[in-house]
Amino acid sequence: MSWITVKSKVKGKGMLDAVIFVPIAFPGIVLGVSLIYVYLTLPLAIYGTIWILLIAYITKLMPYGLRTTTASIMQIHNELEEAAALSGASWGVTFRKITLPLLISGFMAGWLYIAMVSLRELATSILLYSQGTEVLSIVIFDLWEGGQYPTLCAIGVLMTLMLIVLVFVADRVGSKIGIKRVA
Repeated sequence: MSWITVKSKVKGKGMLDAVIFVPIAFPGIVLGVSLIYVYLTLPLAIYGTIWILLIAYITKLMPYGLRTTTASIMQIHNELEEAAALSGASWGVTFRKITLPLLISGFMAGWLYIAMVSLRELATSILLYSQGTEVLSIVIFDLWEGGQYPTLCAIGVLMTLMLIVLVFVADRVGSKIGIKRVA
């Protein structure tokens, strides 16, 4: 979708970009109530399952990933694609061999940011979870509410360590595929 909003000549791409960005404007509670309303009125029986949480997370977090990807695509100048086309490369080859490798850093940054934001997302999840579909933020909230502070602190430390490892792995993988450290 980022490629469509930046590089294509499709009419209405500005409207598509605005529609994609809309979920950021709504609080998580509003998104949760909206999904409850939609999936309780539709004949799809996904309320109370992990699928409604997946839909909520995709809806809530997709704009963040698309923003990082859009920023990466905007940095790739059209002359690179035009030079590949003049050399006889098809659009698919150009995308696979030139554009995609240049976008990997943006993809990794987007996934890393989404992982961090999704771990702290509580407002939507608290309305949509059921027994057996608890996410980490719900477990932490339940522990806090139950006064189980030592367990809560242990999970918080483990979550922080997990994020540090995730950032470290992303840095190592990124340095192997061409992302250069700035500091």
